[in-house]
Amino acid sequence: MKTKSSLALAFIVFFFLAKSLGIAVDLKPVGGITGFGGAERGGGNSASGIGGLDAFGLLPLAKDVGLQGGLFLSGGQGFRFGLNAGPVLNFASGKVGLFLDYEHRAREDFNYVGLRGTGGYYFDRFDALLSYSQPVSSVHRVGGQKFTGINELQGILRFYPTNEIEVNGGFLVNSFAGPGRRDNGGVGVGGSVGLSFKVFDPVVIQLIQAKFDNRERYRVTSGIQLIFGSPLQEFLREHVSLPTTGGTPGGPKGSNLPAPPPPPSCTYCPG
Repeated sequence: MKTKSSLALAFIVFFFLAKSLGIAVDLKPVGGITGFGGAERGGGNSASGIGGLDAFGLLPLAKDVGLQGGLFLSGGQGFRFGLNAGPVLNFASGKVGLFLDYEHRAREDFNYVGLRGTGGYYFDRFDALLSYSQPVSSVHRVGGQKFTGINELQGILRFYPTNEIEVNGGFLVNSFAGPGRRDNGGVGVGGSVGLSFKVFDPVVIQLIQAKFDNRERYRVTSGIQLIFGSPLQEFLREHVSLPTTGGTPGGPKGSNLPAPPPPPSCTYCPG
């Protein structure tokens, strides 16, 4: 299974490397912060509200190499805190990055760790994004539930009607590898949709960003993002990330543990 995950990450990187030969515009420092709210449901959990802050930044280390990192804080079904960081490579028509994701869930006392490869290829009015995340943290059991990370493959197309409006949609497949792949019905298949627009500098309205699958897992958020100096289309191409808010791609899920077997009957027990 580890071999399959490594091949998937390598495929993402080399696909976008092969497509992006040429002279690239130099990387430059970029960052943003988003306040969001909405609703979500994870595997084995009931639906609940969610809200918090999401921030990221990219620091160039060379002309075509940078370090990108982010963090988020959220509440809903318990407090959650996440970090991610990794190198970004810049090419003429896109970017690729390899990130280490960490998420702590206070209510379950669970620490999720995963690896994520993400790439983007840019056309005139479209962006094609592809990402694969693979958990590397161990299974956590508490209170009659098992918590594991789930893997996720996601593809997204972004469309820009103007350089200040972004519409996105795509597909996702999850839970097809890793320790929790047979829980909650197994493989999940679904999609994502989103719409955002810049009203004035530095305010971007994220009207909706939603992702969902056929295992009744979903996250739907709206938010206000602060960015500085660039039109929305240019800003989104200055770093590499999926249009998700409020959690780690893939990320943890919970499932109920099977009930323990009844004790064996004892016909001739004393007394």
